[in-house]
Amino acid sequence: MAKLELIENNGTVMVSGPLDRDHVGAAWRSRSDWLGTSGDVNIDLAGVEQVDSAGLAFLIQVKAELGEQNRELSLQNIHTQLRQFAEVSGVTELLSLSYAESKSAP
Repeated sequence: MAKLELIENNGTVMVSGPLDRDHVGAAWRSRSDWLGTSGDVNIDLAGVEQVDSAGLAFLIQVKAELGEQNRELSLQNIHTQLRQFAEVSGVTELLSLSYAESKSAP
């Protein structure tokens, strides 16, 4: 079974593995290890293998917690499936996701 890893590296949290209901609970409980206590947070999702609605809820909760601390969340390399879940759920704007950020085919 694949493992979800969140590793802070030079101000960016690198995420790899499945961002799904089987894995986000442990990631949430260990957030103090990778969120830090100050400054904005950049999360790179390039290593995400799959995502479900729990992964989307996880990111919304991270954004909410950071907002309570007057910190911002920035997402990079957003998985297509995550964008689709966000669109269907009506939270695209909340997470600052837009298809304009994606590379489009020529």
